[in-house]
Amino acid sequence: MKKYRVEIKPAAEADLLKRYNEIGEASQQNALNWYLSIIDAIEKLDELAELCPIAPEDTEIYKDIRHLIIGDYRVLYHIVGKVVTVLHIRHSAMDRKLDY
Repeated sequence: MKKYRVEIKPAAEADLLKRYNEIGEASQQNALNWYLSIIDAIEKLDELAELCPIAPEDTEIYKDIRHLIIGDYRVLYHIVGKVVTVLHIRHSAMDRKLDY
């Protein structure tokens, strides 16, 4: 099985922080649990990156953007060489337009 280095782009970090703060307004514990579950799933992409399907957003840009679904959230990423780059973290109800 291939091993990848996982990198998180600033836009994805901003997505994480924004949603963490939104959840934290109601419950800091829920925000922390959500954040840790997302980070745990992202860390597993080091071995499982190729198992996730191509994201619907990719039909517009053809960059092999994939998505990992975690509950109501999707981690959008792509693989280049031995690097998995996390581009965005989105709620499943969010617009499918991708700022790449």
